[in-house]
Amino acid sequence: MTKLIETYLKNDGPALSSDVAAYLVDQLGITPATARQRVSRASGDVKRLGGIVFPHRSRFLYLQGQFGSPWYWDRLGRALIDTNSAYGFAIAALRQRGGIVPAREFQIVSGAPMKLQKHLSPSTIFTRLQEAGLLEQVIVPGSGECIALIQSEGHYEFGADNIQARRITENILLAAVKDWLKKMGIASYGKVALRTDDEIPQVGTFAWDLTAPCYLGHMVRKSAEGKVKPGFVVCDVHLGDKMTRDGVEPFIRKCLTLRSLQKVGPCMQIFVADSYSKDAFQLLKKNGIMPATPATMFGQEIAEALRELTIALQLAAVSVIDADRFEALFNALGKIEGAAIQLRGTLFEFMAAEIARKLISPSVTMNRIFKEPGGKAKAEGDVVAVKPGQAVTVIECKGWSPRAELPDEYLKRWLQISVPLMYKEIRAHPDWKDLDAIFEFWTTATLSPESLLFFANAKAKIKPSRYSIGLRLGNDVRNLCEATRDGSLITAFDKHYTKPEKYNLDWGGHDPMVFEGY
Repeated sequence: MTKLIETYLKNDGPALSSDVAAYLVDQLGITPATARQRVSRASGDVKRLGGIVFPHRSRFLYLQGQFGSPWYWDRLGRALIDTNSAYGFAIAALRQRGGIVPAREFQIVSGAPMKLQKHLSPSTIFTRLQEAGLLEQVIVPGSGECIALIQSEGHYEFGADNIQARRITENILLAAVKDWLKKMGIASYGKVALRTDDEIPQVGTFAWDLTAPCYLGHMVRKSAEGKVKPGFVVCDVHLGDKMTRDGVEPFIRKCLTLRSLQKVGPCMQIFVADSYSKDAFQLLKKNGIMPATPATMFGQEIAEALRELTIALQLAAVSVIDADRFEALFNALGKIEGAAIQLRGTLFEFMAAEIARKLISPSVTMNRIFKEPGGKAKAEGDVVAVKPGQAVTVIECKGWSPRAELPDEYLKRWLQISVPLMYKEIRAHPDWKDLDAIFEFWTTATLSPESLLFFANAKAKIKPSRYSIGLRLGNDVRNLCEATRDGSLITAFDKHYTKPEKYNLDWGGHDPMVFEGY
């Protein structure tokens, strides 16, 4: 009997035990009760998913070799969604995004409320799926802590550059949506919140990529006391693969549940993606949700530029920095408020990583999260270069316009909070604890006299036996580009971080306060 069940699963794929039992009834002419008993006794290569029970006490069956395959996740997700299970929506959201999202964003994509009676929260969903052996928390270079579908060890590290490139491009897209809402007068001007803010945007008990109050006449309501209550705009985005029906289901679930909350005013609900399958598009429209694309919102030029940006970032991550390509992107996306700032900062981090790779060590990671041992505090190291047996160098990057002055608090926070926290983890790290710890602050903006004095005083107080700090301003970084003898780095720096009237300026007349060793 087990062989017949194995054949069914091999040919038809993973399935619920109730479906397998129905198959036995049809093939063997036995009673449903007998079929259920035989399915429950199946052994050998037939496996049962633990921790999750379906209606009528059904179990999810699969063959050992099918675990973690696209077929496995497709059948499991569909079985859960068909029973309106919160677990299914979370799995579908992850599958739409390549099986992984930053841990912080799981609460957005899962479709589950943060706190609502008779509903599972994102944290509970993750915990239970983790206990069932379906989800895990992984560290991905460039993206930090992520929640992912269980795959083979190291599976997601191969796609780390793609994950980071997509997220950066989506952040530019969100900036464009924010700009559009403000210019159209749809959103309250200074109240648009994005997922890149310190706090995840929320409306009702749900988390979103973007939220904003809306005071348009048809969106406003008045309380019994005559107080004006605004409506809201909520928006999620996804760039990459075409949105499938399963992929949009978690967002639809959020929207429909939000509408059932009596204390929340009217909401304009928008999803923005590169493209949609026909049934996904129709399902969003049927549920009163706006299915938008970058092209329909901002025109073909911006849409093409966003696609080009993803490619440029993927190439930059593997040491191919095309100055002309980035210049075209600056010209196209610079029309979006804040986009040029994000682009300049992102490009500078990639350039710093390439400089470190060429002048310090080939072992370089970007955007590494450092955590205080035993605590919740954390800091991000933009570029981390490890020279085996010698030193760990952590570089903070501020790629700003050369005409701008960096606010004093950036340098102070780095010196007072980030550096001590990162140093603690380095000393607790089994492979780094005996290496020299070096921290550098690179910026293409100018610094105020107060910041320069603050840095000098901090440097004088640090015991050389603990760690060293360094400061590199624009001309110092330009000299490092020269030292690499990489023409693309030099050209990119001159085009985006040097005042146009003159290259190789005296950036403040200071004596570079950096460690010796490049």
